[in-house]
Order: sequence, then structure tokens, then C-alpha cells
Amino acid sequence: MPNIKATSKGLRILSIDSGGVRGLSSLILLHEIMRRLNNAKAINVDPYDYFDVIAGTGTGGISACMLGRLQMPIERAIAEYVKLTEHVFKDRKWARLSMWSASTMYKGTKMQEALKAMVRESTESEAAMMRDTSATDGCKTVVFAMAKHNLNAGLPVLFRSYSAPTNPGPDCTICEALYATMAHPELFKSIDIMHSGVPQSFVGEIGCSNPLAHLLSEVQQLYPDRDVACIISIGAGHA
Repeated sequence: MPNIKATSKGLRILSIDSGGVRGLSSLILLHEIMRRLNNAKAINVDPYDYFDVIAGTGTGGISACMLGRLQMPIERAIAEYVKLTEHVFKDRKWARLSMWSASTMYKGTKMQEALKAMVRESTESEAAMMRDTSATDGCKTVVFAMAKHNLNAGLPVLFRSYSAPTNPGPDCTICEALYATMAHPELFKSIDIMHSGVPQSFVGEIGCSNPLAHLLSEVQQLYPDRDVACIISIGAGHA
């Protein structure tokens, strides 16, 4: 396969918004983008081969991780997304809900089961870490969530597939990172993850449904001497 990234001096960035149950539309849009790109350039590459950084939050975080950290072709990512959402969202609770009530709309255990199955199928271990120590110059993946104790600050926590010299974020499994980004208070219970030696509670996407601004700040720190050639930011549309 040709080294597509080596032929481009500018960075290629993909950001995927949260979309709830509509998140599949983001992957379908990306599928069409990749089809046109491959046809126009007479190449056959997957998102992992083409983009330098892929990031997302909420359902967009799951998509970003499938495409980046787990290196799935777009067709497989769509199939896995459908399988996951069918498993998780088919059983809805019918309690009266508010953002800060103790009840949630869906069962967190269902989400955990689906995430573990997906990661196990891709890596042969449901305990695979979000930080990929074997990767060198490959596509970097970032998933965003919010620390529950610091929501007013509006600054998300970054779950990275790579090491960062400052504010490295939690060293956790892929499943933990993906549950954290999905744990909107109305949908799923929060998750506690060890961070800096103490357990912290994380929730998903509040104040960060579109992570592009935070992603560009991260990219500037990662690549201070490189320009950005392409930014694709995909939402999920309206209900």
C-alpha cells in the first residue's frame, strides 16, 4: 500500500461529533467521502492510512476509535456500529429522567458488554489499552470526555492512543475510554477511572459535542512546525 501520508506535508485531521442514536450517519457520510477520494486519486486507502489524527466524542468517539485506534476499514466500522447500537439501545428504561437524576435511559452494563466484544474481536483482548505503545508514526486517535467534578470549566479530558508530554490523561483500556465518552448523564451512568493515582468520575460530551476546537489545540502542540492541509468535521444531522 502506498505511503499516502509521506506524500503530503500538511496534516489531515478528522473530527466526528457526538450524534446519539443518529451517529451512524457520520460514518455513512465518511464512507462516501472516502469513496470519492479513492476514486479521484486512484488509490485504495482506509481512514487510518489517510488521516494523521482522528478524534471524536460520544458516538463520534466510538467511531473515531474504530477507525483510528482499532484500524477498521470504514465498511467494517459501519457494521460494528450497527451491531453495537442494536445491542445497547434496544432495551430502554421508561423512568422519568432529568440530566441529574439517578436514573439513566439505558443500561451501562449493555454498553460495557458491547464495547468489550468489539475490542476483543479487534485486538484479541478486551483489556487492550487505549494508549498504543507499539505505534510510532501511525494515525493518532483522541477521544474526549468530561471530568464530572470539573464540568463548569468546560475543558474535556483527552483519552489518547499516544503518549503526551504534558497532561497525559488517564492510562486506561479502550473500553473504559469509550464508555467515558458515551456516559452522558441521561443515557448511562458515569464511570470511575484511575487518573493521577486517584479515581475520577467521567461523563460524556457535556459541553463538548463538537470537539474540533479542542482537537486543533492538541494538534498544534503535537505538530508545532506543520501546517494543516485538510480538516473534515462531521456531525450527525438533525432528528
